[in-house]
Amino acid sequence: MKNLLGLLAFITLTSCMSFSDRPLRPIRDAITAQLPEIHLEKEFAISIGSGVFNFLDILTFNEADLSDLDTVHVAIYEVSSTGRGFDFSKLDLEQTLLAKDPSLHWDTVVRVRKPDEWVWVLAGIDLDRNSLEAIAVVVLNASKLVLIHVDGDLSELLEYAMAPARGHTGVLKSG
Repeated sequence: MKNLLGLLAFITLTSCMSFSDRPLRPIRDAITAQLPEIHLEKEFAISIGSGVFNFLDILTFNEADLSDLDTVHVAIYEVSSTGRGFDFSKLDLEQTLLAKDPSLHWDTVVRVRKPDEWVWVLAGIDLDRNSLEAIAVVVLNASKLVLIHVDGDLSELLEYAMAPARGHTGVLKSG
């Protein structure tokens, strides 16, 4: 019986994973269209489907309610340049993410600009349902591009993540 459960868990988990960057290719292609002086070569990619999150919910007795997540996609690309430097400020990531999911309204919620690296965190909002449906993280420097894209009903997950801070707003302590 234990072996059967192990086999069932293995089949469920592996059927919900892939090592392809296919779901993130529209984003990759939109970035290279905006920055034609760079070439991106995939180093690593993984896509995790909802079956994994449902299985984790069972293991944690639905503590985090991860079953609301549909997919998590991660891809790392090696960046090579044509020799000229490139200007990260040319990127319009809100437009870029529409290439993956045009039904969502994308807003940048965090942008970090360093001389040699830029980081963006974007929220994909379903305006009709007034819900957070996706989060995208983009990290770009002269040698690497990292794309992370999380899909699902993230509103409840965000509430769960923020619960420990409930009642502590406006409280600052300095050491």
